[in-house]
Amino acid sequence: MASADVAIASRRGGAWESVGLRRLTLLSIYWVAIGWLWNALGAQVLPPVITRMVGQAHQGTALSALEGFGTLVAVVWQPVVGALSDRTRLRWGRRRPYIAGGALGSSLFLVVMAFVGVYFWLLIVYFLLQIASNTAQAPYQGLGPDAVPEKDFGKFGAFYGMGNLVGTLIGFLVTGIFTASGQYGAALFAMAAMLVVSMVLTVTLVPDRGRPDGSLGMSVGEITLGTFKISPRRHGDFLWLMGSRLLILMGVVGLETYAQFFFKDVFYPHSTNHANAATTYLLAIIVVLAIAVCYPAARLSDRWGRKPMVIVCAILGALGALGLVFSHYTLLPSVMTAPIASLLGIPRGLAQVLWFGVPIGVGIGCFLTVDWAFMIDLIPPAETGRFLGFSNIATAGSGIIARFIAGPVLDHFNAGGHILGELGGYPVVFGMFVVYFVAGIFLVLPVVEPRRRRTLSAGPAG
Repeated sequence: MASADVAIASRRGGAWESVGLRRLTLLSIYWVAIGWLWNALGAQVLPPVITRMVGQAHQGTALSALEGFGTLVAVVWQPVVGALSDRTRLRWGRRRPYIAGGALGSSLFLVVMAFVGVYFWLLIVYFLLQIASNTAQAPYQGLGPDAVPEKDFGKFGAFYGMGNLVGTLIGFLVTGIFTASGQYGAALFAMAAMLVVSMVLTVTLVPDRGRPDGSLGMSVGEITLGTFKISPRRHGDFLWLMGSRLLILMGVVGLETYAQFFFKDVFYPHSTNHANAATTYLLAIIVVLAIAVCYPAARLSDRWGRKPMVIVCAILGALGALGLVFSHYTLLPSVMTAPIASLLGIPRGLAQVLWFGVPIGVGIGCFLTVDWAFMIDLIPPAETGRFLGFSNIATAGSGIIARFIAGPVLDHFNAGGHILGELGGYPVVFGMFVVYFVAGIFLVLPVVEPRRRRTLSAGPAG
């Protein structure tokens, strides 16, 4: 107990006494760049680029292999760098050096990626991009809890979610403009520029005065293998939450990854640019709604609890994915689909698909906000970098598992007959994503919310 008290005191030594709009925005600015990079890259740039490199018959497997291989690196590397930053003692801070170096490296590899024309070299550059990005990301995640007082974790969770989603929205819109005309290199340059700008703002304007806990060892074994030794007895609630997070994000990542393929193969088989535009419409709807619900979701979780909100999020995601399973059939009245079809100049069936993005967007916005705050409630204050880096096993691991399974399944069933009125792979993989959302609900049920958070939520709102 004494060690925990020391850890909290060390963190408080670098924390602001209170946080307002300006400080929360500053703390979230690098999340804007991260959301832009990984969501737009995975949903709008890599799918058409890979199709051009390997052809339609192998696109699902090739995309799964690329992102799975790169994300496997992130799963291992991010917790290690996070643990190292927990122990770092430099005059410039314990988080800033990693954030600056990782952001500059990421920008460099994005520029190099723009000139790659062969799948093998794309694989290599993507691997290096993952190394660089995760060097920055784990220490950056630890910077927030170092600087924010405990009473404001719920609000910070909202800004974390909004920062990620605002970046996702801006990224989808900007990247959509470039990809609609096939300018994939320009899309990558824009991502690199945003990373550098947001990094400079973060390392110059956000305090990094947290002090390492003296009980943390600096041996190679502790920082590497020891990073992954999370005791189920001491941190069982955290591990259950990670299992739930893994499954729910598998549903989210799966929907995002294969949206462009779905629109291209089902609605626009002869026009990649139209499929890119449709992908942008769907993702923009999801992200706008997600942004809108972030702050209300955070405040509701302070009053009702984090766990009930996570369950609601997963139910909404499952409903949206279930709609996609049966998207060939007319499920919504024309009064809902006709105006959107007329406004955007798209088929009514596609307008119906866009409506299914509504519950998905609300669910994602709630989940990103509440689940992150839930993690902060559960982790030891002295090791925020390590535990939030460890959480990337669920965050990035969701991409590995979802794509490794869904990619080959998609290609296999697409090569067969139609199922539920359309190419067989899509109802099958969308059905898998429904199962992931539902399974995530069951894994969060054993989690017990800590008294620390319950005490805070019982206090006055504000």
